[in-house]
Amino acid sequence: MYSTIVKKIFLFFSLFSIVTLACDLSVAVAPSASPDPLPTNTIIPVSVTPTQVPVSPTPIPATLPSFDGVEVSVGPLSVVLPPGLTYGARGSQLPRVEGDNVAPWDVTPGHTQLTLEGYLLEGKSHQPQILVYPAQGYAEMYPSAFESIRRLDNIFGDPGAPIGSEQLPAVPFFNAQQSFASNIQRLSFQNGRGVRFLTEYAQYPAPANNQDLFYQFQGLTNDGAYYIIAILPITVPVLAETSDGGAVLPSGGVPYPDINNSNADWPGYYTAVTALLNATSPETFAPTINQLDLLVQSMRITP
Repeated sequence: MYSTIVKKIFLFFSLFSIVTLACDLSVAVAPSASPDPLPTNTIIPVSVTPTQVPVSPTPIPATLPSFDGVEVSVGPLSVVLPPGLTYGARGSQLPRVEGDNVAPWDVTPGHTQLTLEGYLLEGKSHQPQILVYPAQGYAEMYPSAFESIRRLDNIFGDPGAPIGSEQLPAVPFFNAQQSFASNIQRLSFQNGRGVRFLTEYAQYPAPANNQDLFYQFQGLTNDGAYYIIAILPITVPVLAETSDGGAVLPSGGVPYPDINNSNADWPGYYTAVTALLNATSPETFAPTINQLDLLVQSMRITP
């Protein structure tokens, strides 16, 4: 049976024809005058101005906290950059991509991308970015997107239940699988909710390491119209710097199996890594988990 939010999304959009993304792009810092329209797929730097905005934690308290940061906007996305995390951002409005000659993971109904520039970590496997898709359009075009949205809805459906790694959404356009997931937590943003966790993706059993580790958030707006993915590199002192078998394992780290041993206990290794990261103070990570949570919680997605 389809999940509740997926049902609502499909029912709502079945009454209308699918609308493609507008070909104009607006990137602005609030408050400011609206800039001139830009053509689709244009990438521009985002000017920044200090501001203070409320942030919605999970669960939502009666009084919302606030933090000093920089608010930037592109397309439907507005977000506040916490101090010390990044010096700016650039936005792109990507067009619809489909067809017989297009790889499944490159399919998109058209989406917004915000890339963080001057991010605290550089040269990692993943680009620090936030992506916003029309949920209905992406779910219809790509089964992996539909499955992740379905999993999100299942998580929303039982807000008090623990979340197992097998229940988590995956990045639809990654041609690899999640190796493990730690520090799992539900997280709300200004007009939506989702789940965040630390993970790595690989096409084979690979040691956990700081080159590939990242903070992943996936969520939906409260009206189900937008599907959000945040990919933000993160490191921690207890992991080796790379997946190279000769990389130095820090004190307190989990020894990894011999990748050439066909009988190696990789499930046991990933379970131990997950437990270690769960037990590590959030402030020990770089950036801190709190910094990345604040970034996600500040998001607002509007048409």
